Amino acid sequence: MSGPPQTVSALRSLLAARFPEKLRKAGGEVAAGTPPLDEALGGGLPAGRLTELVSAAPSAGGQTVIARLLEATQAARQRVALIDAADAFAPDAVAPDLLRHLVWARCRSPEQAFAVADILVRDGNYAVLVLDLRGGAERALRRTPAATWYRLQRAAEGGSVAVLVQTTIPLGPAVPWRLVLGASLPLARTAAERAAVAEGLAVQTERSPAAVLEELAG
Repeated sequence: MSGPPQTVSALRSLLAARFPEKLRKAGGEVAAGTPPLDEALGGGLPAGRLTELVSAAPSAGGQTVIARLLEATQAARQRVALIDAADAFAPDAVAPDLLRHLVWARCRSPEQAFAVADILVRDGNYAVLVLDLRGGAERALRRTPAATWYRLQRAAEGGSVAVLVQTTIPLGPAVPWRLVLGASLPLARTAAERAAVAEGLAVQTERSPAAVLEELAG
């Protein structure tokens, strides 16, 4: 992460002061609020695991997934952290009250985004951590070392946080889940529109835990 060491320390202190309690136990799933996505995952985003969601830019599907996730977690009284690597999130597309349980970290590079994700996934005060890499330079993203991905994966394992990584191209090596959204859709700005778009999203399962285990065993 760029910047002086006290930046990381200050972030930890801020999180400890704002969210002192641990909200969720390890294991289970977190409903994403997008039926095709939840169904593809067998109930919801798996806690303690990485899920990569690929949506071609400038797909509104990825934005709709985040908006629906905010609605679902608000209803469940859960907190969400969004690490925005390329300023891809559009807060004006959701109702202001849906931002109250969201911590939004705007980063300047993939390296910084991964560093912040590493801190927040260990914090344990969130139901879901979204690492949004959409909009980042493809060349820079492809240069992300595999060790960086595995470090995040190990940090999440056995914990209570479901990690959703949003990308425009498949990136994560050996991610337990990789889902691909279909064609781009119009940007939905109301709850009713988002619900309709979410119901109609085409989700393809490209990787699953069983596939990863077979690959590692081979």
